[in-house]
Amino acid sequence: MSPTTAPAVFRQLADKLSFASKEGFFQHLVKSLADILRVDHAVVEHVDRQLSKSTPLAAWSQDEFVNQEVYALSGTPCQYVTNRTRYFVSSQVCQQFPDDERLAAMNIEGYFGIAITAPDGSFLGVIALMHSSPLVLPLYTDEVLRICSALAGAELARQLAERETQEKLIYKKRALKRIGKHNEALINTINEQQKFQNAVVSVATAVSGQVGEAFLHQLTAHMADALSAEVGFIALLDEQDSDIAHTLTLYVNGQRQDNFAYYLPGVPCHKVMVEQECIVYEGAAIILPKESEGALSWVNGYVGRRLENSHGQPMGLIGVMFKKPLDDVDTIRNVLQIFAARAASELERQKDEVRIRQLAFFDPGTHLPNRAAFMRHLERVFADPETPELALLLLDLNHFKEINDTAGHDLGDLVLQAVAKNFSTVLKKSEYLARLGGDEFVVICSLAGVRGAFETAQRLGNSLALPFMVDQYSFEISVGIGISLYPQHATTPLELLKHADIAMYQAKRQKLPMCVFEPWMSRVVAEQLHIAKRLAIAISDKKLSLHFQPQVDLKSGKLIGAEALCRWYDEELGNVSPGKFIPIAEERGMIVALGDWVIEEACRKVVGWSDQGHAMPGQLAINIAAEQFEEEDLVARILNSCMHFNIDPSKLSLEITESGIMANPEKAIAMTEALKSKGLGLSIDDFGTGYSSLAYLTRISHSTSASTAPKTECH
Repeated sequence: MSPTTAPAVFRQLADKLSFASKEGFFQHLVKSLADILRVDHAVVEHVDRQLSKSTPLAAWSQDEFVNQEVYALSGTPCQYVTNRTRYFVSSQVCQQFPDDERLAAMNIEGYFGIAITAPDGSFLGVIALMHSSPLVLPLYTDEVLRICSALAGAELARQLAERETQEKLIYKKRALKRIGKHNEALINTINEQQKFQNAVVSVATAVSGQVGEAFLHQLTAHMADALSAEVGFIALLDEQDSDIAHTLTLYVNGQRQDNFAYYLPGVPCHKVMVEQECIVYEGAAIILPKESEGALSWVNGYVGRRLENSHGQPMGLIGVMFKKPLDDVDTIRNVLQIFAARAASELERQKDEVRIRQLAFFDPGTHLPNRAAFMRHLERVFADPETPELALLLLDLNHFKEINDTAGHDLGDLVLQAVAKNFSTVLKKSEYLARLGGDEFVVICSLAGVRGAFETAQRLGNSLALPFMVDQYSFEISVGIGISLYPQHATTPLELLKHADIAMYQAKRQKLPMCVFEPWMSRVVAEQLHIAKRLAIAISDKKLSLHFQPQVDLKSGKLIGAEALCRWYDEELGNVSPGKFIPIAEERGMIVALGDWVIEEACRKVVGWSDQGHAMPGQLAINIAAEQFEEEDLVARILNSCMHFNIDPSKLSLEITESGIMANPEKAIAMTEALKSKGLGLSIDDFGTGYSSLAYLTRISHSTSASTAPKTECH
């Protein structure tokens, strides 16, 4: 099954291309692309230098590998890619390229091609995606293809360089042997060429080895051996300070050495970074990095070459050192160039792989591990037979939605970053922190019993004790924490997470900072889930009812209005209290649908009373939930109901809590003005219990009435 979200895509891409340097790279690539991007056909093609012919290197078509012939570029979509770096036709591509027999034979409808370039930027070929129906690609396609194009470019450039070198060597060896029969002086030249050929074989051998760190070790050892060098090394520039390099692999006399960081200015490696290449024929030891601590005091000859990425930017360097002084360095330079190209392509592949894994397993906002990474980590912990008792802490920020609603999501993201930083600061190295999504975080810690879990939870809660200053705004944040323990509460990772979630829910409902899971909580959740299912059916089938609480003038005793109260009788559950089903409707996202039913039913009742000759004096008040008040078309829906039942909008009044209005005061002002213009009333319920801005309330009050004390209901 193909992934449907960007993180899932990059997780799959990371897994599929984890062996990108092994044999069959292009076959692996086209199959992966077809699966990940859900296309019928994927092809990698090499285009000749004259831009006249294209040779398919690997083709995946309708769930199998196929062989495709060399074809002329003229009159094909591939020709457009050579000029534009990418070319996209969503549909009817055959009609646009009627001379392309390949498209017609495959019945292609949509086409997307992206250029493959070598590390030096030269054009090498095309990755083509084709589909038998209109081509609609996911949003993450560009990032996937950029990474795959870079990997394909590095691999294709390596293969072409090795092929060209092999062809030259064969030609030169034959020519030299013919001349050598008459000139013994050329025998040494033949030997040098043989050494060059052996170097190419060494690179090819390294290609079939492991990827990553093991590959670089193997490449360095082969390089030193091919050149009869006593020292071979690869170093990478520091990401923060370009004057510092870190050895990735270092071989001295065939033995791998410990890596170290060293200062570049004043040493031959610095000249490599500036001029691309540096050769020291004799006496190199006196200018080698002092960080080597005299271990290379016997070195005479030095040859180094800069490593560059596909954009020509320096990444590091590769080099060899010799005990004897150097004489003729042409062969060394040529061989080193081959090894440099291979090392650079592998380093860039590793960097792209890190990028893929960052996208797949890390949250881009907080830079913490994401849900997928957390689940992998938890599964590994469970799979370890020596895993001690551990606790899972699920953290949910209280009222974080209000920050997003009032300050905006950009500022909300900054708040999440600050929260993540505070959490990280107070945790121990052995405690694992991840962001599950939204405002939820999770911590795994090894401990001995509930006491250790409480201690960790206390540290996390205290880290938010002081107000947050973010972009000149101050925020007060608290957190609800649910705790579950292994093995007391669960035997599987998902069960442990589920029980922490249940405990966190209880902490929220009881307004506690933290709560440890207990078995009875599962029963409560199951009961609420059952109520939620029955409530959804009741709303859909309109099996709720309205009761009406009269509003009376105390002086005259006359009826001046009424308030509609929602009630629910269920055949299985009996009478369900509003205090039970209203919170469930809010938590389960059913409150807007419930509110719409109340508006419709209230209008029906008003017109029914009028038809019976009992027109209700005053207004009928309807409670509006905060989530319903945030709906953009609330006013339109109310007016449509009034129009449908042919009642005057002035017969209705809306009641909303003070906190509901203050979640978005500017929107509330616009809403009250719209309601007032249509004759509807609006009153603020529970006025004075929140923390409203008097300036906003003054503006709102021109359109509303306000209850100055919390309302009580007669049930």
